[in-house]
Amino acid sequence: MAIVKRADRQHYMNTGSAAQPVWTLIGEGFTSFTESKNAVSYQRRYIHEITKRTDVTGYAPVIDYEFEVYSGNPAIEKIRQITDHELVGEDARVEILCVDLFDETETSGVYRAVRRSYSVIPDECGEGTDALVYTGTMKAVGDLVTGTFVRSTGTFTA
Repeated sequence: MAIVKRADRQHYMNTGSAAQPVWTLIGEGFTSFTESKNAVSYQRRYIHEITKRTDVTGYAPVIDYEFEVYSGNPAIEKIRQITDHELVGEDARVEILCVDLFDETETSGVYRAVRRSYSVIPDECGEGTDALVYTGTMKAVGDLVTGTFVRSTGTFTA
């Protein structure tokens, strides 16, 4: 057994369109990209019991991000457009793909992956003294779509 490095979980953003996705690696410039599952639970205690019962009834995932602005990075440009132009609704949504490089399928170079849409909720822009820094969160819109990702072609298949 070997420990899994953070770099073995890669995230991609669709910087193309729904019809013609272009999966851009969320990497250089990003100093933080952390998902919180925020499980929603239902608790109750029946009259004959001492201990409460808890069931998970849903999730409200959030990704906290921070990046230094690098020119020419399509993922950074997409978030900057949403932030700088104060886009709302569907215009403020992105598709994120999470690929675990330690979870390869039976086919070499093909990895298990999950895709989900998120609303970008900007926080701060212009932080930092040496580099222009943006921060914010992405909140889930809808359920996960499971599938596979081929790194060599940048293709996700649900």
